[in-house]
Amino acid sequence: MSEKLSNEELLKLPFMDSNLDLEKRVEDLLGRLTLKEKFKLSTGTRVFYTRPIKRLGVPNFKMTDGPHGIGPHSSNSSECTYFPVGICRAATWNSELSEKFGVAAAQEVRDIGYHMLLGPGINIQRAPLCGRNFEYQTEDPYLNSRLAVQYVKGVQSERIAACVKHYICNNQETNRFTLNSVVSERALQEIYLPAFKATVCEADAWSFMSCYNKVNGVYGSEHKNLIKKKINGRMGF
Repeated sequence: MSEKLSNEELLKLPFMDSNLDLEKRVEDLLGRLTLKEKFKLSTGTRVFYTRPIKRLGVPNFKMTDGPHGIGPHSSNSSECTYFPVGICRAATWNSELSEKFGVAAAQEVRDIGYHMLLGPGINIQRAPLCGRNFEYQTEDPYLNSRLAVQYVKGVQSERIAACVKHYICNNQETNRFTLNSVVSERALQEIYLPAFKATVCEADAWSFMSCYNKVNGVYGSEHKNLIKKKINGRMGF
């Protein structure tokens, strides 16, 4: 199954049928990928791009980095609207406005030919000196949840993927690649997890970004309890 298919052959495959259920298209494509091709998709080709799978006509998947709109640094210096940042939007307590922002930001993502917006950033504003508090929304778990759900719904209503980040407890920028966030299970459940859970259960978020830091001694991207047990298992992502 390693030969390159012609355009005519590709168009006949189920994953190319836009009228077919999305999950069925994904399953069909996954079944056709070789192990080597799956590895290629996992590594990326350059920052914010996945590798294309030319054999199956799968182009680069392009991501733009910005919880408050497309980031010129991650989208070939594309011009963009400078939307109000997360802490400003949260100060309105207006979930409808959050959804409208998601729609507007997603439209700009589509305009530049990209597929995913790396946002919302919904880490709790725990440390007042955190360098990204302006990007995050609030220190209140309930408000965080209500705004995050509408943000994700707005983005994905335009068929642009939202990427909810950074899962979880990425609460400071200083030493974020080595920091160990020590947190109790109760604090996780009551403070840090509610907004992430809401984006899974209420907004059907299409993707999540793991945190850079460790949580209770284990890096977020390899944390079986947080990923396999909680977000995949209990939340159903």
